[in-house]
Amino acid sequence: ASSPTGAVAASPTPAPTADTGTSTPAAQPHHQAGVRLPSQGWISLGLAAAIATLGTVLRLQRRRRTRLRFPIPVTTNPQPSPVPDSLTHADLAGRRELHPDPDPDTPLPGLLPDPATGTPAPIGLDPQGQEISLFTLPGPGLALTGPGAPGAARAIIAASLATGVLGLAATRPVVVTTAETLTNLLPPGAPAVGLDPGHDMYEGERLIVLADTGNAVTHAEEEMIHRRRILDSLDAATVTELNAHEDHIEHLPPYLLVLPESPRHAARLDAVTAHRDALQLHTVILGNHAGMPGYQVSRDGALATGGHEATTGPAEAGTLATLSAADLADALALIARAATRPEPGTEPDDPDEAAETAPTAAPLEIPTATGEKPPPVKLTVLGPVTLATTTGPITAGVRSGSYAALALLAAHPTGRTLKDIAAAIYPDTDASAAIKRARTDITSARTVLRTATGIDTKGAFITYTPDTDRYRLDPDLIEVDLWAMLTAINQANTADDEPTCLNHLQQAASLYQGDFGEGQDHTWVTDYATTHRHHILAVYARIAEILEPDHPDQAITALNTAIQLDPINEELYQRVIRIHGRQHRPDAVRRTLRLLENRLAELADAEPSEATRRIAERQLHPTPTRGSAAQ
Repeated sequence: ASSPTGAVAASPTPAPTADTGTSTPAAQPHHQAGVRLPSQGWISLGLAAAIATLGTVLRLQRRRRTRLRFPIPVTTNPQPSPVPDSLTHADLAGRRELHPDPDPDTPLPGLLPDPATGTPAPIGLDPQGQEISLFTLPGPGLALTGPGAPGAARAIIAASLATGVLGLAATRPVVVTTAETLTNLLPPGAPAVGLDPGHDMYEGERLIVLADTGNAVTHAEEEMIHRRRILDSLDAATVTELNAHEDHIEHLPPYLLVLPESPRHAARLDAVTAHRDALQLHTVILGNHAGMPGYQVSRDGALATGGHEATTGPAEAGTLATLSAADLADALALIARAATRPEPGTEPDDPDEAAETAPTAAPLEIPTATGEKPPPVKLTVLGPVTLATTTGPITAGVRSGSYAALALLAAHPTGRTLKDIAAAIYPDTDASAAIKRARTDITSARTVLRTATGIDTKGAFITYTPDTDRYRLDPDLIEVDLWAMLTAINQANTADDEPTCLNHLQQAASLYQGDFGEGQDHTWVTDYATTHRHHILAVYARIAEILEPDHPDQAITALNTAIQLDPINEELYQRVIRIHGRQHRPDAVRRTLRLLENRLAELADAEPSEATRRIAERQLHPTPTRGSAAQ
């Protein structure tokens, strides 16, 4: 749709694909998908991918801290998403955009996107639908006017701070603004502070909030002089050239100054912006600024050149991302949480305070077959979602949406309403259309299963209960590997002796053939997969505890198998280190700690916790006391 200025604005209409069970995100300016947020803000897929990267980092950080306890808490509830509701659509679309290409030779195959890919500081789309980077716009900076200017400024700040989270420090921009500017961009009452008010991040503050415009301009001047001196001392012409060298200590990240218009400080700002390209000093003015390209931004982000000087740059008549005040607050909180900090950590024997204070959950009811014969259909959801009968796999005629519906119903043994199923599988589709597609997916699955088994009972396999308005899998006709694994874990939890417990645990381990719903293109799958990965890690941890007294090497093998399933869970390494220490293998202790260091380094430069280092130190230098045998 064209705006009155002639710029192209984002369309909120989704574009579903044909009969694939998937849909593209909600907005598509110039046929390039963008994301319409609940606040009616709009962002390009480049910014959505940056947000999705932050969500991925937070999910991995949570996996790193997972506590492994016995009895194992059995649940089918998904892990809460680390991404706030306001940015859920961005997370979904961004994860689809990242398209990770798993490399079996990397420690974290497919978990993290390549930090070298993507547009830095993606702030919108040009008229051809290509991503606009703040850092490559022409001119000394940009001045924003119009009703959409505050929303665009918010998106520029978020896009800049979300850039480089997985890269080197030199790729993570620093944003400088004033308290008044940030207060005007945030919701009423939100504190105008940086990302690290407690000064506990590994890196320095990246959102610097100064008292007023004069202080901010002075800060930029000092940064300009500092950067010029470094370039001169190292005989480099630009910051880009400097950062490409590895023979010096200091690398310089992009620097962004966000200020209101200020005629009083215009000359000083011009002196700074004249060095934009060489020193990577970028400036965004809310208002007009003589000599700086001006853009008039409509409420929907559509652009027209304006202000004191027109430009023919790539953003002319394009679309800028816009965020609401609440969106910016949520984005800043997400960025702050994803930053790495020193971790105190916990040891395997530390009390689990969260578990002690949490309310007791109701026992999980896992469906079981009531008939004498085994169910004719086997549904596998631990790994790729598959269907099979006693004669072989069922492949013909199964829709992708049917696989997703079956996986969702497997994750909810008590059933889901059609509305719930539609919302999970088709979150970007109109509600009524999504319900129709979900109903078709269920009908199609029933048809395929009737054909494969010869059971022609109406409503078979996926039953519907009018009283609860829920669909559920029929346990007499469909055997589910997830249910069998959870049943085995429950039996292990209540076993009277260790041999019986070990037998049930090994049965549970044999059923886990991969992450829940592997290959399914839905954000919710990830959070369910995290729950069931926690289950299996606790299974292997308990197996190792039982085996260690008589078979320590088998215990280490069990823990190493778990590490393959989750290479960043810190407690698994702690347990391996303790067993090697008890077996007087200091070199193995060091190798295990080094392996953990290398794998956490990929997680945005994280490091082992203080607790893990304490455990390793105790094993390398045991204290000759009566309690040392319990280390």
